[in-house]
Amino acid sequence: MKAIEVKKLSKWYGSARGVEDLSFSIEKGEIFGYLGPNGSGKTTTIRCLMGLLRPTRGDCRVLGECVIPGRATQHTRIGYLPGEFRIWPGLTARRSLGILATLGNGIDISKRQEELAERLDLNLDRRVRSLSKGNRQKVGVLYAFQHRPEVLILDEPTIGLDPLVRQVVLDLIREAAQGGATVLLSSHDLSEVAAVCGRAAILREGRLNELAPISRILQQGQKHLKVWFVKGTQMPCLPVDKLPGVRLVQQEPESLHFAYKGSIDPVLKWLSQYPVDRISTPQTSLEEAFIQYYNKNQPAGVKTDCCSEPKESSHE
Repeated sequence: MKAIEVKKLSKWYGSARGVEDLSFSIEKGEIFGYLGPNGSGKTTTIRCLMGLLRPTRGDCRVLGECVIPGRATQHTRIGYLPGEFRIWPGLTARRSLGILATLGNGIDISKRQEELAERLDLNLDRRVRSLSKGNRQKVGVLYAFQHRPEVLILDEPTIGLDPLVRQVVLDLIREAAQGGATVLLSSHDLSEVAAVCGRAAILREGRLNELAPISRILQQGQKHLKVWFVKGTQMPCLPVDKLPGVRLVQQEPESLHFAYKGSIDPVLKWLSQYPVDRISTPQTSLEEAFIQYYNKNQPAGVKTDCCSEPKESSHE
């Protein structure tokens, strides 16, 4: 049984498209990335999965049960963190979370609350209105995880959190999956998706642009090569007109950094003419690979700067 199934899902807001003809499924225990810019349809999909929106066409299933709009379908088994988490401002975080817990399956979550609060460095006895934006987000994370759900649907869970707490949240996601939970992770932070997800769906203007393993998405991006020439060598000019798919990224006094697609053989043959000191292969970032997908169907003449600063893996 698939933990989450979306079949031919479409949602229109009058003449405006939210999502159209989406179909995908998520296995039990899988951490699944859901990627796309603002307005691409991620939140619309999530609200349909939670029964908060009525689809125009299609349907969603969670843990084998068809989601009925307006009803809390399987909500006691789901940990949900919306993109804009709000809670009673006049109550303490502890009191608010306790009220929300009573709406669930009625299990005692006090011990789990304390454990999560300690890991997130969150004071549960302060009123919500007195908490910073980051601490309010911690309350939302605690709310999603406090009852050990079988499915986690997380919309931008680390937004507003400092790097150390973000790492704690990613650890919680990994631990939940190792315990058998299924995670749908919607995020703008593509590095964190690459860190925890095995597969990801990429949305573009409400349509499914790609569904693939993260490793394959990374392979779609241009590959990078940085070459240092022996000191004193006259810097050659990269013949981009004779090397199809090659693009100059940066030229320095003793090095060339360029990107290429396809086979590296023509590039290496050109380089063999010059005394090379060392070569590094900067890693393709998920951000760049993501933009490569978006540029696939871009009209001719429209350019997008898809060059991000890659991380280098040096072979000396």
